[in-house]
Amino acid sequence: MMKIRKYVGDLCLTTGENHRGNCPVCGGRNTFTATNDNGVVKYNCYKNTCTIGGFIHTDLTAAEIMMIMRQTAEQKRHREKETMEIPQYVVKPMPTHLKFNRFVRRWGLAIDNLLYDVKDERVVFPIHHKGRMVDAIGRAVGNTQHPKWYRYTGKADYYTIGTGSVLFIVEDVVSAIVAYQEFPHITSMAILGTQLTDKHMEKIGEYDRVVIALDPDAIDKTIKYRSEIQAWTGLRTMAYMLNDDVKYRVEDDMEKLEGMLNNE
Repeated sequence: MMKIRKYVGDLCLTTGENHRGNCPVCGGRNTFTATNDNGVVKYNCYKNTCTIGGFIHTDLTAAEIMMIMRQTAEQKRHREKETMEIPQYVVKPMPTHLKFNRFVRRWGLAIDNLLYDVKDERVVFPIHHKGRMVDAIGRAVGNTQHPKWYRYTGKADYYTIGTGSVLFIVEDVVSAIVAYQEFPHITSMAILGTQLTDKHMEKIGEYDRVVIALDPDAIDKTIKYRSEIQAWTGLRTMAYMLNDDVKYRVEDDMEKLEGMLNNE
C-alpha cells in the first residue's frame, strides 16, 4: 500500500487536477484515476477485480484555499442546476392513464418508478445520478408521435438498471429494462446516443466483462462498439446478433443470451 501511496504522491496533482491512466497494481487499461479534491488526493481503480482505492493528504497554499472556497460555492450552484426539475405535466401514472398502462403491459415492464407525460403522452423513464434525478427519457405511446424518444434535459450519457458485474449493452431503455427483468444478475445499459464517449467508457470499465446486443439492423455499430470497448477498457467483450430487439423476448435470443451472460 505504501508503494501505491508514493505513486499517487509522485503525480504531484494540484487542487482540482485529475489523472487517468493504467492501474499500476492490476494493469487495467485506463481504469486508474486520481483527483486532488481540496487537498485530498483520492485514487481508485474501477476494475471490479482490483481493490486499490484510498486517499492521501497534500499541503494547501493560501491561494488554493481561496480557490476551494470559490469552487465550493460554484459546485453547490451547479448541483442545484444539475438536478432535473420535473415539469408539472409529468406525473405519477394512474389507472385512468390508459395509454400508459397499455404500453407497460405490452412490454411487461415491472418497475415502479415510471412517470407519465400527460401533455405529450409519453412513458417517462427517470435517470438518476448520485441520488439525484438528472434527466429522463420519454417514449411516445402513440405510433404517429414524433420524436419517438424525447430527452428532457440531455444531461445523462446512459441509462443503467441493475447491480450485476456483467454489463449488457442494448439499444434502448425498454430493452434495457426487459433484459434486466429476464437476467436480474446483470446490469443493463442503454447508450443514449450514437457514439461511445469517455463517460461511457469510464462507466463500462467498472464491470468485469461486457456483452453487446444492439438491434438487428445495427450490426456494424455492434462490431464497432465491441472493438472500441475492448481497446479502451481491456475487458472481455462479446457481441450477439439478435433475431429481433431484446424487448420482444424472442425465445432463441433469450436462450443464447442467457448462456453468454452466465458464461464466466
